[in-house]
Amino acid sequence: MILPVPGLGRLVLFDAYLARDVIHREIWGREVFLFDASNWPVWQIAPEQGATDDMHLNFDATRPATDTFSAISNIDGRFYASRIGGDTFVIDMTTGAASYSGGART
Repeated sequence: MILPVPGLGRLVLFDAYLARDVIHREIWGREVFLFDASNWPVWQIAPEQGATDDMHLNFDATRPATDTFSAISNIDGRFYASRIGGDTFVIDMTTGAASYSGGART
């Protein structure tokens, strides 16, 4: 998945499961990258530690994340990355740091 980022380049979400039973651990849980206009990587997403519980969707910074990112979006000029389970993070487009922002926005 690719999203243009005006003035910066493009946000790219790579699939960490490219083939059946193959897991690309080098990007697992950090599948979102910003590339500049020359296609050079600027940063790789650095999501806040933690995940929601399965029942009430309460974010817990001590709970290990087990889902990969599955969607990226631009909503009103802010960029988000969502995990398969719905945990959504707003991305700081300068640094790649991503903070939990709630349930899926994509």
